[in-house]
Amino acid sequence: MTVSTNTRACLAGEDLDWLGHRSVCVAVDLPTRIRLCHDDVAEDRGVSRTANAVWRFLRQRGDRVPVRRPSVTVDAEAPLASGLSSSSSLIIGLIRAFTAHLGLPISDETLLSWSFDFEYAICHGGGMDQTAIIRGDAVLTGGRDGTPPLLLGHAPFPAEWRLIVVDSALPKSTVGHLAEARRRHAAGDSGLARYVDRADHAAAAAWSAILAEDLPALVSEVDRAHEAMRDVGMSHPVLESLRDLARREAGLSLKITGAGGGGAMVGVCHASQATAAATRIRAALAARYPRAGVLIARAAPGMPLASAEAAPEPAAAG
Repeated sequence: MTVSTNTRACLAGEDLDWLGHRSVCVAVDLPTRIRLCHDDVAEDRGVSRTANAVWRFLRQRGDRVPVRRPSVTVDAEAPLASGLSSSSSLIIGLIRAFTAHLGLPISDETLLSWSFDFEYAICHGGGMDQTAIIRGDAVLTGGRDGTPPLLLGHAPFPAEWRLIVVDSALPKSTVGHLAEARRRHAAGDSGLARYVDRADHAAAAAWSAILAEDLPALVSEVDRAHEAMRDVGMSHPVLESLRDLARREAGLSLKITGAGGGGAMVGVCHASQATAAATRIRAALAARYPRAGVLIARAAPGMPLASAEAAPEPAAAG
């Protein structure tokens, strides 16, 4: 059995999914593929740790879950720890794969609730990632702390638009960022309050641009959202250098996606310009930032069902 799960890009409103304001995200066709195996396989240590935790989580929610889980292999198209929610994608994919293996069908609502609860216990973040990945296309969310956000809007992302992902290869820490953001929020930090106001307005305008299929307007709002992140301290000199390079070489505006401080940035352009823009950016990166990468992605619809290849039989519960 193989399960393919979207990742996501945030176009405006990082942290607003738990701070109580609006965020705009797009599901991205850079999937995480999870394969359940008949035989024991050598698992990546991080994957094994997450798979074990998800299996324990499921055992707490059902009496048909045996002690031993199936082995898994993972293939990820999105760069890891880049702000494209590869960790949320892995967790959602594991829940989907394991429940399908066990013959325990779950609704999208339950999948959203379980995947959110699993991650919230670890990092106390919001739920825009899970919402975008599961719903697919573009989503507008209204933040709530401790529970998945409200789905304020759900719409197709125009088919002729592309997402250009520039991965800096700089490490980032979502857990560390969230802890710092929560500290600033609890202290009534005025800089964070200004960020919330700017990012919320950018998210609202970005959503209007998506609905109107107005690419220049969306690019402008994505730019505003990045500037708000930069001014609150979520950027990094290397990210700003990459952003300047992309604008200079390809006329492309980039925005941090995710916690910032490293990871990837994302820009939106017309499909007819995507290949040329990516090629120019790659060429310019080669000398100064050889570890950086560039990907072209489409928005992704809601997730497909697990593929119908033979799956290992569940072991007896114990």
